Amino acid sequence: MIKTLEILKNVIKAIEFSDKGEFENAIKCLDEVLSLDPKNTLVLYVKGIILKIMGDMDKSMEQFEKIDNNKEKSPLSWTNLICLNFVKGDYEKTLKYIDKLSKISSKCYLSPFHKALIFIELGKYEEVLKYFDELLKVNDKLSSIWRQKAILLGDLGRLNEALECLDRVIEINKNDTYAWYLKGKMLKKLGNYKEALKCLYTAIGLNKDWIHTYKDIGYLELLSGNYDEALKYLSKYLQKFPEDIEAKFYKALVYEHLNKLDDALKIYDEIISKLKDNNFIFKSSLINKARILEKLGKIEEAVETYNKALDNNI
Repeated sequence: MIKTLEILKNVIKAIEFSDKGEFENAIKCLDEVLSLDPKNTLVLYVKGIILKIMGDMDKSMEQFEKIDNNKEKSPLSWTNLICLNFVKGDYEKTLKYIDKLSKISSKCYLSPFHKALIFIELGKYEEVLKYFDELLKVNDKLSSIWRQKAILLGDLGRLNEALECLDRVIEINKNDTYAWYLKGKMLKKLGNYKEALKCLYTAIGLNKDWIHTYKDIGYLELLSGNYDEALKYLSKYLQKFPEDIEAKFYKALVYEHLNKLDDALKIYDEIISKLKDNNFIFKSSLINKARILEKLGKIEEAVETYNKALDNNI
């Protein structure tokens, strides 16, 4: 009885030291007990937690592994070993402890969460989706998981499924800027430009600093023939990212449609001078420049530019 009281006294002192940030003193209190009782589960556990807070992952893992070796079941230690091994990148051990924990607590969110993260690292995306679904069975209002699932489905080309996930995010939180932005991007890929614009405008209505949205709005307004709006949003975007060649190209197209040909030519010249290679924007800029020069009656210069385009195998 006296021994148990002394152990508890030292554990309480260690916790009090830890709450003050005096971690070294806390460890000394626990080591006093461990020198007499090296297999004490409570002391090893508290020491493991304190060492984890101190950032000493290896020594922290040692404490939890000692508990695991001493006991048939140790879910509290396994939980910590899952997190520590994952952070260290030891996915084999992480999965080992996840499997142990799953046999005791099938509803613990840590198991599917860490499995999903591991399979992302390993590039096994169907497995990731499987464990996202397992996690959502634990709590179907985890908007961050619905969002990550949508991103992954989108990357896999399963856009309609991705949109269903984003609708779930918006159902949970209608003010989720990222979800509205992603929905707009995916609707854009599906060619549903009208609905895509609605989503993108909702996104910047919620957060005007979501700057990448401006480029997409500018592009879609260009396609929709709303050139003044396209120019407005592309200009705002380029203030932040002045070296984005694609956005500059869109802006040049807008100037063409607004009959601001000198402004368009200026941008095309800039693109041609910067790229100097055989990609789509470079070649398109040459052709568009030649067409404008022809329209302006600068025939010789137009022919020279067309020849440059031909030299680039257009």
